Amino acid sequence: MRRFKRNILIFSVVFVPITFSLGLWQLERAKEKNEIIAEFEKLQQMPSVDLLDVLQIKNWQPVYANGQYEDFILYEDNAILEGRAGYRIYHLFRIEDKRYIFVNRGFLERKQTKNDLPFVNTPKTPFKINGYILQKANNEFVSNVEEKNPLVIQQLNFTELSMRYPELRDKEVLPYLFNLLPSDINKFKSIEKPTNMSSATHIGYAIQWFGLCLALLIMTFLVLRKNER
Repeated sequence: MRRFKRNILIFSVVFVPITFSLGLWQLERAKEKNEIIAEFEKLQQMPSVDLLDVLQIKNWQPVYANGQYEDFILYEDNAILEGRAGYRIYHLFRIEDKRYIFVNRGFLERKQTKNDLPFVNTPKTPFKINGYILQKANNEFVSNVEEKNPLVIQQLNFTELSMRYPELRDKEVLPYLFNLLPSDINKFKSIEKPTNMSSATHIGYAIQWFGLCLALLIMTFLVLRKNER
């Protein structure tokens, strides 16, 4: 009986702090998401500015640019939208100052064969595009493995572009994306969001962790009280 009591105490001593800490961590994540959403909503109220005049890069800052699409498109694999697998379409755009930026044209569903890439049109006339700045955070656990079609990538890594694609070596490519407005005529399905998970979801997880922590405490109290009797 003493051994059983000791095991229960050890179990509680180990897992009660862990579950409580995870609950606090989820609350902190919820706070961060609220701050991101607040900043996003604030930026949406700002007037769109010329990309050439942007001095400080902020995610979701409204911008516009004049220029023309090039015949170079990358397909980022492993995109999921509404339960369907597909690609994020990144289309190279030449800005009027002769620099380049990849335009995120949105999501296209994958065909049955992975390397049978969906058709993407290239507008032939100069355009004024409207959208948002979007910085891509690289996932260190994702590597751009060699695909049968080199235009298929696992993630857009700006430091690797000139090494992988000779046609980009003489071009100055800005190290962030231009995310087209959903209303743009050349926009596919929108997939990018300010956050991947809402603050309410994090709060839900926090409640679960705190609930588990409380359940462990109650279970330990009942077991120890029973043993004392």
